[in-house]
Amino acid sequence: MDAIVEFFSTWTIEDVAKWATAIVTAAAAIAAVTPSKSDNKYVQKALDIINALGLNVNKAKNKDA
Repeated sequence: MDAIVEFFSTWTIEDVAKWATAIVTAAAAIAAVTPSKSDNKYVQKALDIINALGLNVNKAKNKDA
């Protein structure tokens, strides 16, 4: 537990912003190339999470049939 606290206590706001930007960018890219409909409920759940992480809302969301 101490190692985790020590690890995160060394982060600066720039580090947090860099990682947040990277996660949002990656999630948006994955959501853009992933089919919009899925018959597998687990894959659909993952797509929902990816869309949320990618901040894909309104017109940025995948077009569902």
